Amino acid sequence: MVRAYPQWPENTANTIPSFGWLDPSLLRVARNLYLAYLQVHSDNMTRPAGVAISPLSYRGQLIFSRKPILLPGECFIPFEQIESELY
Repeated sequence: MVRAYPQWPENTANTIPSFGWLDPSLLRVARNLYLAYLQVHSDNMTRPAGVAISPLSYRGQLIFSRKPILLPGECFIPFEQIESELY
C-alpha cells in the first residue's frame, strides 16, 4: 500500500516520495515491466519517465511524459527509482 506524504511534487499527487518508501512488490512489478520493454525495444529504446501502476491489480504501463496523467488509485514510480534497483 502506498501512503500519502506531504512532500510530494506538485501535480503528481501519487508519485513515490524521494525518500524512497515503497511497497517492494510495486517496485518489482515496475522493474519487470521496464525489463520486458527493454527486451522488445532494445534497438530503438526511449528512456521512460517512469511506470504508472495500480497497487490493487499490479497492472502497469511505462510513461514517457514528464507530467504523467494517472488514473484514480494509480501511483507513479519514477525511472530513477527503478534504475537504482537494477544495478
